[in-house]
Amino acid sequence: MAWRVHLTNQAIQRLDILKGKPSLLAVWTRRDRVHCFNLNTGAEVGEQTINGGKSDERKSAAWQVFLKGLTAPNNAPLPQVRVGGLTILTTDDGLMRLYASDGTLSVEIEGKEIPLETGGKGVIAVGLDRFLGLVAALDEDGKLHIFQQHIPVGVFDMELDLETGVMPAVVLARGGAAIFVTDGRKIIRTDSGAKSRKVFEAHYFIGRMACSPDGSLLAASDTDNGVIRLYNGKDLTPTHQRHAIDLLAEATQVQLIADLPPENIALSALAVSDKGLLAFAMSGVVCVTEGDQMDALPRPQALL
Repeated sequence: MAWRVHLTNQAIQRLDILKGKPSLLAVWTRRDRVHCFNLNTGAEVGEQTINGGKSDERKSAAWQVFLKGLTAPNNAPLPQVRVGGLTILTTDDGLMRLYASDGTLSVEIEGKEIPLETGGKGVIAVGLDRFLGLVAALDEDGKLHIFQQHIPVGVFDMELDLETGVMPAVVLARGGAAIFVTDGRKIIRTDSGAKSRKVFEAHYFIGRMACSPDGSLLAASDTDNGVIRLYNGKDLTPTHQRHAIDLLAEATQVQLIADLPPENIALSALAVSDKGLLAFAMSGVVCVTEGDQMDALPRPQALL
């Protein structure tokens, strides 16, 4: 069932699909406020205010207690939490955390924090594989630094064009099977050793990008006209597209009274599941729908 909910008058900051019983959608209305909804029905199952953590006291026992409380109602660790100027990314088992602050990175494994060296270059986008702990970090020169937990794998030039005002992004499939990088105008797919590379040149400005955990689906939003596009995660072939506002209008409203956002509002958050469920936010409205509700694109055919 496709559903939507008008949650706030402010822009939704982040969406996370959390596996478990039940599967949940974590919706961040503020950096310290998260609401969790049943992914399939839209029923709200809990909300939480994140407080008590002091990022400058990470060696304290109180910090470890704070970290243990960063879980959803289905007991899944919250994948990403922001505390002050610190962003915390956590693996599915909760045994490894990646800390990102002021362009620097470190990982915490079994309570020990280890810095990740990027040659003095500031990190502008980072992704964490929540299964094996692979880290992919894009620096200010457009180079991709890959670490297996705290062990450096290599530094690779992605040949990106980093423009002012365009938001780069890095997203990882489970186990590091695929790494997707964008500079806002093109999408690059590579692997954990950066040995293979597929490049898709977009004809639009990419706003948000997300991949399914298995890497089979990639979703991206168009900042100019609100279109969401789906791609085959293996070869970046476009498969589906549709205006987000049309998907919102068709979804079941789980409130008695709610408003649709303006049509020209860009997506503020995006997530996609292995089963093709698509979650997105426009302004303060959240929608979950299925990929087959989008318009299928013609598939390239070999010439005879």
